[in-house]
Amino acid sequence: MDKNAIYEEKFRLRVSDFNCHDCLLPQAVLDLAQDVAGKHADILHIGFEDFIKQNRIWVLMRNRFVMEKYPPLYATVNVKTWPREKGRADFDRDTIIEDLNGNVLCKIQSKWVILDVVKRCIILPRNFEYPIKEICEEKTFETPFFKLEDFDCENLPFHEIETEYCDLDHNRHINNIQYAKYIMNSIVLEENERIHTFEIDYVHELSFGQKVKVYYERKENIIRVKGVSNQTNFIAVLEIEKK
Repeated sequence: MDKNAIYEEKFRLRVSDFNCHDCLLPQAVLDLAQDVAGKHADILHIGFEDFIKQNRIWVLMRNRFVMEKYPPLYATVNVKTWPREKGRADFDRDTIIEDLNGNVLCKIQSKWVILDVVKRCIILPRNFEYPIKEICEEKTFETPFFKLEDFDCENLPFHEIETEYCDLDHNRHINNIQYAKYIMNSIVLEENERIHTFEIDYVHELSFGQKVKVYYERKENIIRVKGVSNQTNFIAVLEIEKK
């Protein structure tokens, strides 16, 4: 196996990574995955600085994760990431968060495309090769990564937010972890509840100063969420479990 096929790093979780019930927040999970993905891309010379010179950027299309076990406050975790075999139109990346004994805490999968920022078109995988001799074949999920089904949000309750300057990343659009924050500020979980699975589609990007209505609907342990400005910006599905 190529030594660069997998990247891993240890992180000490901070109090700001947890909610008021000491459960790890979805935005913290996605932040860890984003951090290691970016560092791995930099090592492979396909990160932001290398890509922007070619008028290219990575654009995140979809995220999902399942919490196998919640870590305690201030725990140190090991985060591992690797790219999957190229798809026909996009690129999948897997990430695992483990405790220091190697027990899996969270499994994460993300779906990306490469965008030409000048031509504003997607660069197909057939026109790109990972600079890795051998791709890791391990999978976090065996089930396919399908687009989430849209739903009618008329008459549903909503929480309105406005995107802020500090929500922007270096691509000058709202960073993916902020969408999770918008969702978690729109739904209220009981003290004995926590998220088991989280899945989100980034439908249309958000920029600074946009007002967004975050609609939500709960049926038993499933919560569906949709963010809408002048168009649908994101759709998410969360599965809730009891502690």
